[in-house]
Amino acid sequence: MERVLKILVVLISFLSVFPLGSLAQNRPEDYLAIHNAARKNVGVWPLKWDPNLVEQAQHFLNKHKVDCMKGVPLAHVSIGRNIALKRGSKSFTGFDAVKMWVIQGKHYDHISNSCVGGECRGYTQVVWKTTTHVGCARVTCDNDAGTIVCCDYEPPGNILGLRPY
Repeated sequence: MERVLKILVVLISFLSVFPLGSLAQNRPEDYLAIHNAARKNVGVWPLKWDPNLVEQAQHFLNKHKVDCMKGVPLAHVSIGRNIALKRGSKSFTGFDAVKMWVIQGKHYDHISNSCVGGECRGYTQVVWKTTTHVGCARVTCDNDAGTIVCCDYEPPGNILGLRPY
């Protein structure tokens, strides 16, 4: 419960400094700010923006623009990847996606190193201590079917048997 409160405090304090209406919410600094606020909360170093990872994430999204993620994408083992989709929305932002992953932290139990009561692997990738770089991209699906956000991470996190921090 204390971890959930810390995560919410980070989000609330971030939102008070950067009101949602004042940001484009899809700029590199927007992605980095929310990633690094969550990382600071657990005592890990901030991420750096990597244009090569942006290009890689955009390439992945371009392949799914038509199908809007109807098929299950294959895992990419050499990088970490978080994907968020909001069907029927053109206004789903990069900030919204990362916020969604950070909120998953309420399901992460550090003692058992597992997700309890819900998904948390998006969160653990965001705060993975050995990850140093991130690059994110966003696409609106064809026919306005939804919006997909993808963030790629190097080195990858969510390594079986290891703790994120």
